[in-house]
Amino acid sequence: MRIYKIIQDTKGLTLIELMIVLVLSLLLMAAVYLTYQTQHATSTIQHEVSAVQQDLSAVLDIMARDIRNAGCDPTLQTTAGIMPDETGPTSLSITMDLNEDGDTSDTNPDEQVVFTFNGSGILRNGGGVVRELVQNVTTFGLTYYDENNAVIPPTGGGGAFLTSGEAEDVVFVEIQVQLRSDKRDPETNQFISRTMTKRVKMRNQGI
Repeated sequence: MRIYKIIQDTKGLTLIELMIVLVLSLLLMAAVYLTYQTQHATSTIQHEVSAVQQDLSAVLDIMARDIRNAGCDPTLQTTAGIMPDETGPTSLSITMDLNEDGDTSDTNPDEQVVFTFNGSGILRNGGGVVRELVQNVTTFGLTYYDENNAVIPPTGGGGAFLTSGEAEDVVFVEIQVQLRSDKRDPETNQFISRTMTKRVKMRNQGI
């Protein structure tokens, strides 16, 4: 019968081996942390870009809806449309007879709508109810076109607003909005900025 003797190694890890393991562990943890930081920064940027684009799309859709309704006058008893002397490069005042009662001065909050720019946000005043549609606006501009797509530059008040004749000729309104993000880009430390332009036809103008 053969007898086998099990030789046990009780030395364990040497100090050098332990240091190598620690260094490799630190390198692995650093790689994982850097990967997480990169993914987090990318996710933050994508979230801010998405939020800016959604806000831009929403405010342009709201303005476009009101502009298309501007001048709605089924009874032919009102002067609904673009309001001269109140409409210019950064403000738009429009009226409409949505409930077909022959006037635009009743309690319906959507029959008198004014869009203005306060330097950082776009405001919608509907029947005296003021609501800020969007914040962090860096540029807001309105351009007016006639039926031949020719620009109608406001001449009233030294270019501050449209005159009565100019307001009557408007068929298209072009809206341009530039918006910045709430947070800065972690990589560049700059705000993310996006610009969107939309041209809307006034369906009821000149009918």
